[in-house]
Amino acid sequence: MYLTSLKGQNTVSEKVENNIKTSKNFLLKNLDSAFFYSEKALSFAKETNLDTLITKAQIQKSSVYIFRNEFNKADSILTSLLSKSSPLHIEGQIWHNLATVLYRKRDLEQALKLYVKAASLTEKSQQQQLLLNTYSNIGVINAQLKNYEKAQDYLEKVVDLAEKNELLKLQILSNLANIYRENKKYTKFKKASLEAESLAIKHHINGVLGVIYSNLSLYYTDVENNYNKGLFYGKQSLDLKKKTTNKNLSLTYNNIAHTYLLKKEYQKAITYLDSALPKSNGVLKSYIYNNYKKAYTGLKNYKKALDFSELKDQTKDSLTKKKEKEKITEITEKYESDKKEQQINLLNTKNELQESKIKNQNNLLIGGIVTIFLLGTLLFLWFKNEKTKQSLQKAFLQNKLLQTQLNPHFLFHSLNNIQSYIYKNQKETSLNYLSNYSKLMRSMFENTSKDFITVREDFDAMQAYLNLQKSNFQNNVAFSIESSDEISEYLIPPMLIQPFIENALQHGIKDIENGLVSVSYHNNNDFIRVIVSDNGKGVKSKSNNQLLERYSSSDVIEERIKNLSKTHNYFIQKEIKSNSSGTTVSLLFPKKSY
Repeated sequence: MYLTSLKGQNTVSEKVENNIKTSKNFLLKNLDSAFFYSEKALSFAKETNLDTLITKAQIQKSSVYIFRNEFNKADSILTSLLSKSSPLHIEGQIWHNLATVLYRKRDLEQALKLYVKAASLTEKSQQQQLLLNTYSNIGVINAQLKNYEKAQDYLEKVVDLAEKNELLKLQILSNLANIYRENKKYTKFKKASLEAESLAIKHHINGVLGVIYSNLSLYYTDVENNYNKGLFYGKQSLDLKKKTTNKNLSLTYNNIAHTYLLKKEYQKAITYLDSALPKSNGVLKSYIYNNYKKAYTGLKNYKKALDFSELKDQTKDSLTKKKEKEKITEITEKYESDKKEQQINLLNTKNELQESKIKNQNNLLIGGIVTIFLLGTLLFLWFKNEKTKQSLQKAFLQNKLLQTQLNPHFLFHSLNNIQSYIYKNQKETSLNYLSNYSKLMRSMFENTSKDFITVREDFDAMQAYLNLQKSNFQNNVAFSIESSDEISEYLIPPMLIQPFIENALQHGIKDIENGLVSVSYHNNNDFIRVIVSDNGKGVKSKSNNQLLERYSSSDVIEERIKNLSKTHNYFIQKEIKSNSSGTTVSLLFPKKSY
């Protein structure tokens, strides 16, 4: 009778162990199956009425809850198990799982403490498999806390010992690869990644394989500048992740877009960014907006680039304020906690120590206030510096946008005139006109993306522009343009003088006899002076701002001058004088060289 009962119990115990093992095998593949077999193991364990088997089954069930992100359920099981007496290796497993709960909740410091406790218990029990898992996790947390040397030591210590457990070895190799990448040990990174890849393929662990491919994509893109391989691995990662339960693919889409940006295939980058944006948040959303800005800048669509730059800055500001609030809350809570602790200590001290304790409390109070003040000051200065950077970046994009707004003013009359000359079969005139037109167009397209060009280049462009304008006037007008050779290699902003010349032509000498427009570039000590004058009727106006509005086409010039002062610390002085004898515009450019 006794022997039969014992044999039956052994059979049930085997069922418990087998179901626990099956549940573990499904953890990385199918969580529903993993949970089913953990429940089955627990049901068989309760039949045996053996505490050790029941505890082991409950530990496995807690593992499934952890993988399902049901941390409260896992914590409840594990906390209840601590109240029971268990063998060292099982107690070590309980502490290991409790540490994993804290790790998944991102409480890294506390998780590390519990893993170390689990390791000390497991070392005594000589359970090598559990010890490997625990050492591996200690290595991972040290890596995330930027303790890379410790992390590498722990993981390299266990990677060779994990030969019999290929799934654990896959985890260790993946984590080691990340550490090597952070430390720029790229040869080791590549070797560990490729070894991990073969294990992930062998065991059909698509989720891990997707992460490996994502890391390889970034490596080939940013380190080897092999963009085609970067795209290959990025798209492989995307395909694999689409097959998993994790449907937030924003990071992967953004990484592929990043590679297309480096290839200067801006439209393809935008296509992937459009897929990345909807489910993104936090820092990733800021990165995506920044990549949009780069893509539209590459396409010379400065209006959209500016829009996304502002969205990026708004997101960064929101994140900064959130971090500031969290930091201040943390400091305040710590201060209140310390204050309460000091008050309790004061009540429990002897009378002769009371005065000394109060003094210490006051010192700590003052120290806390000073610390909060200093931290607040540093945060304010950092935030101010970030806002300044953002302002400069916006000004840069605004400047590019304003330059592109100027260009259409050059084109319309010229195209009509070319058509007219060709229609009238005036070959020589057509050729001369086309020559000037091509010079001007080349100058426009080459210089749109530049903040500064040489005086010589600007002079040539303005000369071509005046030559084109001759056909719009009768022979009773004259144009002159001159420049001093000694200033020809200094730098000035492109296309800034042209609107003043255009206004002299359109508003100054139009409809008058013997009209004259002159443009001159002069050396003026530390400045280059450019004068645009006409002998028109002038404008009766008391305000220089009204004159500027009349003679600079629009607010575009003012905006460009303002943005150049922000982005390049480059201050342009302007003066406009107008009377019945004509109008003179004087511009002073600070001397600037390459």
